[in-house]
Amino acid sequence: MKKLLLTVRKNYFDNTVEFSKLSKTFLLWAISLALVYITNVYLTKVTGLEVYGKYTVFISWVSLGSMILTFGWDGYLIQKLPQLLGSEKGKAGGRYLVEKALLTFLLLYILLGILLVAGTFYKKDLLGFLEADQLYLYLTLLLLFSLLALIKAFLKIFHIVTQVQWFEDVLKPLLLFGVIIYYYYSKASLSLSELYLINCLVFGGLLLALLVMTVRVYKKELVSPEQRYVAEKWMKKCFYFMCIYLGYSIFSRMELLFLGYFGRNADAAKFQILLRISDIVLIPDFLFNYFLPQKFSYAFANGQADESKALFRNSSKTILLLQLLCLAGVLSIGYFYLQSFGIASGEMYRLLAIMCTAPLFYSLFGSSNLVLKTSGNERYSFYALLVVLVLEAAANYIFIPGYGLPAAVYISWLSILLYTFLLAVFLHKQLGFTNSVTRHLFGGK
Repeated sequence: MKKLLLTVRKNYFDNTVEFSKLSKTFLLWAISLALVYITNVYLTKVTGLEVYGKYTVFISWVSLGSMILTFGWDGYLIQKLPQLLGSEKGKAGGRYLVEKALLTFLLLYILLGILLVAGTFYKKDLLGFLEADQLYLYLTLLLLFSLLALIKAFLKIFHIVTQVQWFEDVLKPLLLFGVIIYYYYSKASLSLSELYLINCLVFGGLLLALLVMTVRVYKKELVSPEQRYVAEKWMKKCFYFMCIYLGYSIFSRMELLFLGYFGRNADAAKFQILLRISDIVLIPDFLFNYFLPQKFSYAFANGQADESKALFRNSSKTILLLQLLCLAGVLSIGYFYLQSFGIASGEMYRLLAIMCTAPLFYSLFGSSNLVLKTSGNERYSFYALLVVLVLEAAANYIFIPGYGLPAAVYISWLSILLYTFLLAVFLHKQLGFTNSVTRHLFGGK
């Protein structure tokens, strides 16, 4: 295992990523998965599937709202800052962009807050996924989710990953687990408002911890001379990133949102459980995404096209191999996982198997989305999402009312296939990148 991790680090990550950090990343992911799994099992026992379904829909809307408020800055900073850190003038430009990001976020948050408060004042059921007295909880979580997205993007640029993981992947789920266990054994009732408030407190603590690290890095890495300006249309760039992240968030949650919209809360809860299990197959992709964006950004900033192509090809193979191992593990224990939620059946296991094969498309077609975003071609990621979202929304609207959960699973699977294929097409046309799969489809080396 040690030899495998050393090889992975050598071929795919920056030299600044020490072996100890890489191995810790794997370990912390495993701890996080175990904690999230156990917490969700007990949470469904405490609240029931209906309430759990409403909770997952609510959190999905929080995530979508945070995509608007961050305005794509989390993606643009990862792309742009590595290009600026090579000189004092560039560092000043980096500080200028960070300040612009915070100012943009604050203005959008204030505007959205005013609109939501005014809207619910005139129509209390304006937001169907929450009660009128839960609006302040929604706005609080919007604030926390948005700031956390910006902070994590900033820290990732400077390779501060393991420290963030300790707080986000261990301490945060551990706190949530402790609270849910208390409610379970004390047999106390847990309302949705209380559940949202618990999330506010836990995410608030996470934000404070990461904010301390961010301030230290900000003062150390970014200088502040009189001249602070970046000659680039950052608003246009950020808008594309916002559309990409918002679109992808909708894309990954659309079936869940439609199930909630049509009042199928139990199906929404089951879909969320299936989604959580299928995320295990995505672990290798998520893990590589902790480090690959910076490596691609630095490579493109230094004109290292051949190195970028080799990194794209080799990482696709490694991610696919690791995903196949994860898939085998999930399919072997998936039925028992479903049993722990009380929803095990032959039909549910079949739907689980379908959901778990969809993440393989991300490695079969390569990290196309990542390369497009770090190379300045993010608009093509947006185009691919736009096409898929329109078709996916139409399919959900037509089939979910009549077929429910099975329709949601099939639509999700087909949408991921189409999305990853379109990304691979755009990447090949713009940069000529191919891997062992796409070179047979498009030609090339």
